[in-house]
Amino acid sequence: IDTFTSVGLTSRNLIFNFSVPNPEPLVSLIIPTRNRLNILKPCVESILEKTTYGNFEILILDNQSTDQDILEWFELIQADQRIRVLHYDHVFNYSAINNFGVQQAHGSVIGLINNDVEVISANWLTEMVAHACRADIGCVGAKLYYSNGQIQHAGVVLGLGHVAGHAHRFAEREAEGYFNRLNLVQNYSAVTGACLLVRREIYEQVGGLNEHDLPVAYNDVDFCLRVRKAGYRNLWTPHAELYHHESVSRGEDDTPEKKARFEKEVAYMWTTWSEELNSDPCYSPNLSRLREDFSLREF
Repeated sequence: IDTFTSVGLTSRNLIFNFSVPNPEPLVSLIIPTRNRLNILKPCVESILEKTTYGNFEILILDNQSTDQDILEWFELIQADQRIRVLHYDHVFNYSAINNFGVQQAHGSVIGLINNDVEVISANWLTEMVAHACRADIGCVGAKLYYSNGQIQHAGVVLGLGHVAGHAHRFAEREAEGYFNRLNLVQNYSAVTGACLLVRREIYEQVGGLNEHDLPVAYNDVDFCLRVRKAGYRNLWTPHAELYHHESVSRGEDDTPEKKARFEKEVAYMWTTWSEELNSDPCYSPNLSRLREDFSLREF
C-alpha cells in the first residue's frame, strides 16, 4: 500500500508526497562515460554535494577512457566509499554497458544516469525513489532542462518524429505546459534513460536494456514499453529537476555507419511496437505527431 501525505490544496491540484520506505533502499546510480572529465566531474560532484537522499552508490562505467586527467580523477574520486569505477573494455553499446553495471550494482533500486546531467533540486532522488518503490510503478523519469533553462525532457510521447519525442521540449523553464502538465506528476508510456529510476526486480524481470537490437538509440523507450507490458505504470515527476547537456559526450549520428545503425534501430522499434507508436494511450490522437508542444494535429 502506498504511503503518502497531503501537503497542500491549491486552485490547480491537490499535491501529495509519497514516502520513501524505511529503511531507505540502496540506490545504484549507473553512469557510463568515456573521457570528457569536464562533463563527468560536474555530474558526479553535483550528485555528491546536492543530493539529500542518503543511501546511494555511484558506479562509473568507464568505456575505454584514455585521457590522463580523467584516469587520475578516477583514482582520486574512489576515496569516497560511495563510488566505484568499473572498466568496460568493449565497443560502445549503451544497453550492454548499463546491463553490465546492473550486474555489478548492490542496490535494490537502479538509476540510469547520463554523464552529462547535473542535479538542480536537492530532493530529486528522494522524489524519484518514493515513486519507484510504489508497487504499481515501473520506470520513473525526471524533469530535465537544457543548459539555457529550456525544457529538454518532460516525459516521452510515442510516435513523434522517427519513433518518439520529448513532451514540451524547448518550453521555457517556468512554463505551465499543456493543461498544467509541466507541474503535475503523471503517467507516460516512456521516460528518457538520461535519468531513470526503476526497481532492480523489474529491470531483471524484463531482461534489462536490449543490447542486441538497440545498442544506442531508443533502448530506453523499448525498455519502458516492456516494463509497461509487464503490468507497471511508467511515471514522470516535475519535482526532480536536473540539467541535461544532451549528447555532448557521445556526439551526433553524423557518419554513414552511425546513420545506418540509427535507421536499423528505428526499423526495429516500428516492427516491434507499431501499435503502441501509432496510438500512445498517454497522448491524445487529436494532438500533433510532428511537434512536441501539444499543438492540434492537422488531419
